[in-house]
Amino acid sequence: MTSKKALTAVLLAGVSVMAFGSTALAAKPASNGTSEPVATSTSATDEKIKELQDQVQGLSDQIVDLKRSTGDQYTDVQNQQASLVKVSLANGRPTFSSADGQFTAAIRALVQFDWAYYSQGSGAKSLPAAYGPDLSSGSNFRRVYLGLQGKLFGDWSYNLNLDFGGSSGTETPGHVQSIYLQYDGFAPWAFRVGAYPPPANIEDGTSSPDTIFLERNSPSNLQRGLAGGDGRDAVTVLYAGERLFGAISYTGGKTQDAAVFDEQQAFLGRASYLLVNDSDTHLLVGANATHIFKLPDAVPNGTAVLGTTPGATALSSISLADPPELTVDSGGLRLANTGSLPANHLTQWGLEAAGNYQSVYAQGGYYSFGVDRAPVAYKTYTSATTSGTTIFQPSNNTFSGWYAQLAWTLTGEERTYNAANGAFSPPKPTTSVGHGGWGAWELAARFSDLNLNSHALDSTALITNWTGASTQTYTFANTVRGGNQRIFTAGLNWYVSTAIRFAFDYQYIDVSRLQSPATVTISSGTPTLGTLNGGQTANTFAVRAQFSL
Repeated sequence: MTSKKALTAVLLAGVSVMAFGSTALAAKPASNGTSEPVATSTSATDEKIKELQDQVQGLSDQIVDLKRSTGDQYTDVQNQQASLVKVSLANGRPTFSSADGQFTAAIRALVQFDWAYYSQGSGAKSLPAAYGPDLSSGSNFRRVYLGLQGKLFGDWSYNLNLDFGGSSGTETPGHVQSIYLQYDGFAPWAFRVGAYPPPANIEDGTSSPDTIFLERNSPSNLQRGLAGGDGRDAVTVLYAGERLFGAISYTGGKTQDAAVFDEQQAFLGRASYLLVNDSDTHLLVGANATHIFKLPDAVPNGTAVLGTTPGATALSSISLADPPELTVDSGGLRLANTGSLPANHLTQWGLEAAGNYQSVYAQGGYYSFGVDRAPVAYKTYTSATTSGTTIFQPSNNTFSGWYAQLAWTLTGEERTYNAANGAFSPPKPTTSVGHGGWGAWELAARFSDLNLNSHALDSTALITNWTGASTQTYTFANTVRGGNQRIFTAGLNWYVSTAIRFAFDYQYIDVSRLQSPATVTISSGTPTLGTLNGGQTANTFAVRAQFSL
């Protein structure tokens, strides 16, 4: 507007000068000494002024049009820029979002490379292969995640994550670790469906890059895997409030399960409450439960099953087992292992707590596992020539486990409560390496106890063979010797930055276990239940290099 006024003033000034000049010329005497008529000159001057005014108005209109056009073009450019996809690299993670924030996509990655050495006690070498006489030292890419997560239409979130690492000591082809769609429109409520690790316990709520030690403790990991764990088909209702967290899931099989005739069906639930929430102190208490009401069917309908036919395959069974909190052994051996137990269903419950005071963090939990056993048919003898089918009902089994762990961040950073997961996040370095600091350093210790023995000394036996006049073979039908695994772990974590971490773990493993009793053949007297040792001790040393986006 200022430019327009200035230009108009200049033009009018020019017109005025011309007008005065024309008037002066009009009043100039003629060469013969007389004056020319003034009226004609005045009229011509007025026409010129009018013509110049029209030109000025035309130029002014053009300026207005030019400014309007320029303004429209600027608005169009602004609108185009506003509609462009926004790209960010927060903490090195590529993230794309629409201008209105309704759609986002973030690339996720995790690489965990482990090296470990197993130093087993001298007695281990004499054990049968199933009891781990020679655990394999070496290296393993424990996890290699590549995924995408984000939002759709504002109220929907999604996650797609593939894993190319190995949880049994050997890397595997890429498989689904997590893939789900979630509706968040009723926050803090959410509804999730897909194949993913449904919420199971506090340790499960701590994501894989954030666990204090290289592996989750055995009791928590066992509970997590019964009806949850990576790639588990599930539907979940979640509540993630500021202090209250809850989730209940209906779950099925896993994406990597072997083929069965009917998949497992279960309910898995977890609830926790942040009881103390002060500036430097937090205390979280919780409970969890699992009920597998339908174990997978191993045989089709109409096929003979072990419950009614001796020697047949059990319709459904379950095995409780877990590796010794380290997964570099390429054999994937689980030193605590019940073996396959014909069963109807499983029920589990647990209590847990976690909290911090400034840079000191503590966590613990207790779990109970109950297995409702299914009948087993045996061919039994009452004499060398007389046999029949006996339907034996094994006693139900109860197993248990507990753990306690403590961590202290030497550099003063605190673990913070994450309401979205109902768990605590790792310390973030105040100053990263390369930016004037040494990152964050953390010392940690843990003790875990997993007891998978049940009726370990029960001598209930059936005569399953009879030869000659009195030679009888006895089978012990009620004994479960999964072992009692106790592990002490000491760890040192170096958080170089929020994306890079190095960890060192030392373990002392003590597995007290008797070998599963073999059949006993005697000619007279009472059969003696075998008590061959199946346990061992070991020391392990492990290092992890981790990169996470």
